[in-house]
Amino acid sequence: MKHFTIALCALAVAAAGVGCSNDPTVENGGTTTNGANITFIQVGREGRPGIKELFLPYSAHDAFNRQTPSTETATLAPEITTFMTGAPASRSAAVASYVSSLLSSDALVANLNSSSMRASYLGYETNAGIQSDCTGLAPTNFGGRGLNDDVVNATLGLAFGTFATTANPTVSGGAAPAGTPAPDDGAEKNGSNGTPNLTNQEVSCSTKGYTFGAFPYLAPPV
Repeated sequence: MKHFTIALCALAVAAAGVGCSNDPTVENGGTTTNGANITFIQVGREGRPGIKELFLPYSAHDAFNRQTPSTETATLAPEITTFMTGAPASRSAAVASYVSSLLSSDALVANLNSSSMRASYLGYETNAGIQSDCTGLAPTNFGGRGLNDDVVNATLGLAFGTFATTANPTVSGGAAPAGTPAPDDGAEKNGSNGTPNLTNQEVSCSTKGYTFGAFPYLAPPV
């Protein structure tokens, strides 16, 4: 078994002129290796939550975890389109194209030129077009991801609700980096017209596992 340790450097040590590094040290069978001799293999990553879980078949999850946002679009975009146009989503080609374009690069984007002081999930890409703050605050165009953002509901709203269409009440009149939402296809699965409501994970703000009073902002398990 390999053991990984990270060297930490205190300011006092640095002040004394002693060099320090954050390179890991690997001990394997009595042999110690560090620095440039170590080859790292990516087996997972963090980005937009729920993308692979909703849009990709389970057999594709491992390959997705090993990709980077700069190389994944060619494989992720068709998977999203296939999910969106097939059952149970059954959305129009225009809605599928918009969602695929919006989500096919799995990276959180922030607009550092924004005057907003609050992050908002998909806020940059949609020009504040996604209502995701579970406390009801209006979206901003900063982007990134706020602790209050219900990112799962936002993703479900794109797939099964109005978030990808001009029926979205939050859509502004201006252009957005992700383009213009598609015409409403009337195929929402949001509880209207006798359809099942697939746009809500049914987890309230009070049970999401966060407390905003102090670091580390994690509430007790529910």
